[in-house]
Amino acid sequence: MSWDIIFIAIIMLALVNKFFDLRNLLNPFVFFYLYQTAFCFIALAYCESWYPWIPISPELRFYIILAYILTFLGAMISRVLFARNGVEYVKINEIEIEKKPSRAFQISGVLIFIAGVVFFLIFTYKTGGVIIFAEDIENDRISRKVGAGLYNLLFLSFLLYGYMIILLLKDKTYFFKILFFLFTAFALVSYGSRAPLLKLLIASFLMITILNSKKLSLKKYLKIGMGLFLFLVAAGAIRSNFEDDRVTFLRLMKFRAGWRPFVNLQNLQKIYDFFPTEHNYLLGESYWIDFKLFFPGSNPNFGTYLKELMNWDFDGGSVTTTFIGLGYLNFGKIAFIVYPLVYGFLFNSVYQILVLKGKIKNISLLFLMFFSIGVSGSVSTGLFGTLINNILFLLLVLVVHLVLKQLMLKRPFKLNLE
Repeated sequence: MSWDIIFIAIIMLALVNKFFDLRNLLNPFVFFYLYQTAFCFIALAYCESWYPWIPISPELRFYIILAYILTFLGAMISRVLFARNGVEYVKINEIEIEKKPSRAFQISGVLIFIAGVVFFLIFTYKTGGVIIFAEDIENDRISRKVGAGLYNLLFLSFLLYGYMIILLLKDKTYFFKILFFLFTAFALVSYGSRAPLLKLLIASFLMITILNSKKLSLKKYLKIGMGLFLFLVAAGAIRSNFEDDRVTFLRLMKFRAGWRPFVNLQNLQKIYDFFPTEHNYLLGESYWIDFKLFFPGSNPNFGTYLKELMNWDFDGGSVTTTFIGLGYLNFGKIAFIVYPLVYGFLFNSVYQILVLKGKIKNISLLFLMFFSIGVSGSVSTGLFGTLINNILFLLLVLVVHLVLKQLMLKRPFKLNLE
């Protein structure tokens, strides 16, 4: 066990809590940094003893630690600049919704949810049924989605967004909120991925926290976070289709608990060894490959392209490059400095622009919530792919919601963000 890594993590998380509030998951930087700690840093503490056959080079280890510190520094630069311009940082317990949503806002939100249900049914039909009932979930969730990816993204975005509107409805609809939650949860896990359900759980928790006058302590946040992590580990163990009478389910869970935070570092090491020794830096080509997802025909994402380029053979989906790995394979070692600074600065800036003096609009709350949850995943995949697969569709749903709301009002069209 490398106790220096544990020490660095404790110090950095304490600093994040002091200046940004670790409970403030509405701040994309805080959410991203927690993900970076879990999935692109902490495994350095145990990888030498747990996975000695997959060594992480001292040089790469240094760059990972450097990136971890610089992400925080980027956010601090943002916070200081806002403070100098008279914008104080707002913590999670200080946030209040500016006003209750109008009836048109709520009804149009329910229509968004219904549209999500329709997209889910179309997706299920196109993929030949509910994928989690397949014998080989790990591979079927990839192969059966071919040609139905657009409907997958649409039903995820519309259902998640629509359910958050349902949570904003009056308390008398408590029974229906639970019923819709169960349906949404089933739909989100139906194609074999844990991430959408995790988004639902976190978004619901954040929404209830904002609406509830009684705020939770950091200790309770940590307990909930640990519970969600164990849920992810258990779900991953179930999905793995691993069959060996000598290995108990608890041992499989222990393996998954250690492997999930480490796998990104393994991938990063392979990328670090491959570029530029066996292939020149891509100089931004990865972004063009991801952008081609909008073009007609079969266009694999960059993670799949990289898997083929590096002749990497494993079950499941594409390679997770990490955000610093993506920067490195494009532009070299300078990315270990530039990318963390930019990510930290950008994410905190988005938060401070949208949350002023503790008041937040309903639409801003919804956007910030899903933006924060969405970009946290860019720790593993990079920001551009996340923007395409998450944020772009979130913006689409926002626009549809605003248009539907306006159509219900008996007045000339006027953009009114409430």
